[in-house]
Amino acid sequence: MSAKATHIVGGEIYYDSLGNNQYKITFEIYRDCGPGNSDFDNPLQYRIFYGNGALWSDFSVDISSRNILPVIYDDPCVTPPDDICIERAIYIDTVTLPFDVGGYFITYQRCCWANNIDNITNPGDNGITLTTFVPGSALTDVHNQGARFINYPPLVLCNNNTLTFDHAAFDPDGDSLVYEVIAPYSGGSSLDANPVETPPPYSDVVWEPGYSALVPFGPGSNITIDPMTGMMTFSPNLIGTYVAGVAVKEYKNGVLINTKTRTFGYRVVACELEIPIEVDVTGTTNLIEDCGFAGFIVSRTDTTTALVVQVVLSGTAINGTDYTYIPDTLTIPTGVFSDTIGISAFLDSITEGTETVEFNIIIEHPCDGTFDTTSISLEIIDYINMEVTYLDSTNFCADQGETVQLWCNVQNGYPPYTYIWGPGLFPNNDTVTIYPSMVGPNLNQFNIIIADACNKSIDITPINVYNQCPLIVPNVMTANGDGTNDALIITNWEDYDKVSLTIFNRWGHIIYENDDYKNDWTGFDDGGKQLTEGVYFYLVTPTSEKYEYDDVKDNLYTAHGFFHLYTK
Repeated sequence: MSAKATHIVGGEIYYDSLGNNQYKITFEIYRDCGPGNSDFDNPLQYRIFYGNGALWSDFSVDISSRNILPVIYDDPCVTPPDDICIERAIYIDTVTLPFDVGGYFITYQRCCWANNIDNITNPGDNGITLTTFVPGSALTDVHNQGARFINYPPLVLCNNNTLTFDHAAFDPDGDSLVYEVIAPYSGGSSLDANPVETPPPYSDVVWEPGYSALVPFGPGSNITIDPMTGMMTFSPNLIGTYVAGVAVKEYKNGVLINTKTRTFGYRVVACELEIPIEVDVTGTTNLIEDCGFAGFIVSRTDTTTALVVQVVLSGTAINGTDYTYIPDTLTIPTGVFSDTIGISAFLDSITEGTETVEFNIIIEHPCDGTFDTTSISLEIIDYINMEVTYLDSTNFCADQGETVQLWCNVQNGYPPYTYIWGPGLFPNNDTVTIYPSMVGPNLNQFNIIIADACNKSIDITPINVYNQCPLIVPNVMTANGDGTNDALIITNWEDYDKVSLTIFNRWGHIIYENDDYKNDWTGFDDGGKQLTEGVYFYLVTPTSEKYEYDDVKDNLYTAHGFFHLYTK
């Protein structure tokens, strides 16, 4: 005697012809996988009978696969509970069935139904019979492919809510299929939970008072199936767990060759009303003129029909003047889950202060016909053009290994800022360092492009960097014609556009003057006369715009001092 197993909630059998009298038989068994319920049979034992009820043979098959079925409820207005657990086991076997005149019945019987089933008598002491028929040559001259249901049944029904379910089957042979609601077959008992299968015909389950095959959910409820399409409608009105059956009749060339059944236990629960529409905001709630984007995302769970959303706008900003025009309705087409009402603010170059935009979205809920309003406010802020202060020119002496920093300071605009210094590669920073290797002699020009987060930019050019080392005038000159130190050589004069040189004697008289000196004075006065040995004074004035070590670029820099002139 087998142990009692309180777990079964339904199942079905179908088959495929593999040729040469071989058939692949598939069993789909459903169980309540809640705590304390028994596991699937492994192996599953079943029998095949001739069409006249005589035994053909006994078989057993191990589980091929198993999985927990997801709870899917195709109604956006309700949310079923999350404590429902139904597991499906699939067994696949291959058997050889000679093409007999009367065909074969494939049968599996097992006790027991889950104890919580309400519409049959003593469910914990009674079980299920699953069977299908393989027609023989009396009905068809070819090996048949069995019809099989396409979708697994809904695991949950919501009380006082109508659900439509596609219970259609597929027939590989293309045979005509007709559907009807039937009573499930009973099989097994608590005294023999895993019985040796008996031949047909099989008995229907025993219904509790008020229940039947056509009223499995109790008085006042409804269950129908379209005989041609298999579309099934459930309208339960009592919370509980109920067994129901569906048959698909298979016709080949107008001849009924098989009636295949599916039995399943349906759980009817109190479901929570769910609003199927959500509104969220994307982007920012603080818009800057001509900068950035914001919008409302209207999303929904049911896309079977188009959705119309009413939009009411208020606030100090004007629709279509201060921001992009927004119509007073938004239509989300059939099949589309979400849409966005977008807004961007216009740049009007008028200082208006912060303006407000208030969105009021009015939605009619398809579940109960009520209206819901969702509101959110946006602010539009004036965009003020960037203003930049910066070091426009400087100088340093590269030959002495000096460096210099270029900098800028940005006000207004919209941070963060991006700094692109050129020419060359520099870090994205408001301050950069110029190294000796980056400059040539005298004047070097750099530039910077500053962009803000609104993609507004300022191009600053040129920034002058002068490579100018100090002018060094010697204190001794030997104008004796020997080729050594015969001229007054001013070191670094080439760093400047021009250098003027004036030489005075001890009495302050100018004896030599040149406004574009080239390091070529050899000790003669302006009249061409060789000067006598002695001490002379000089005044050196460069004429470039920026002068060495003087941060005030318009200040004139001069170098002055004395030197000794020797002629021997």
